[in-house]
Amino acid sequence: MDTQKFKRQLDELRTIITDGIAYFTVWRGLMVDDEVSAHALNRYRGMFLPARNALLWATLMQLAKVFGRHRGEVSLGNLLAAAKKDREHLTPHVTEEKLQEIEQQIEGNEDLLDRLRRFRDKRLAHHDSEIKGAINLQYGEIRQLIEEIQSMYNSLRKGHDRNLTSYKFLVSEGKTHTSGVVAVMREERERSMKRFKKKD
Repeated sequence: MDTQKFKRQLDELRTIITDGIAYFTVWRGLMVDDEVSAHALNRYRGMFLPARNALLWATLMQLAKVFGRHRGEVSLGNLLAAAKKDREHLTPHVTEEKLQEIEQQIEGNEDLLDRLRRFRDKRLAHHDSEIKGAINLQYGEIRQLIEEIQSMYNSLRKGHDRNLTSYKFLVSEGKTHTSGVVAVMREERERSMKRFKKKD
């Protein structure tokens, strides 16, 4: 792989990661914990319930893409393999040891990644009638995986051109805008309840 192709695929991978984080952030913001917000969103559950499901599924699809293993896919593993073959040209600003650390991080998540791939293959991309073995995915492990993806991507990116991607603004904006929508829905519900009481 030449340097330009490596850079282009790094940029494409950043987009995949960014989309996954954005979907996850908004999904989490719509999974409200307090009863008032839950009632407010449930008034329009025909929209919010499918939206939450779609955001979660889109998150999982993007995360699965990050760890795609097929040749030709833009993925962290494929880019790492290319970097290890030609570190001097593709990632001249990182040591061989750092590349090995990234590889070990990926390997350390192999059980989760296997379940993620199987969930994608058996439930998202297709819907198999029977599934052997558990494919349950927990919120905490997905959140942790997203944190590790950011770290691994930035290590590889820094090794290539010394650039880093900060996802803080993306997460902050997603949280702020989603909580703003929830607040609007709460206010609308309160107004509706006041109108109803006045009629009584």
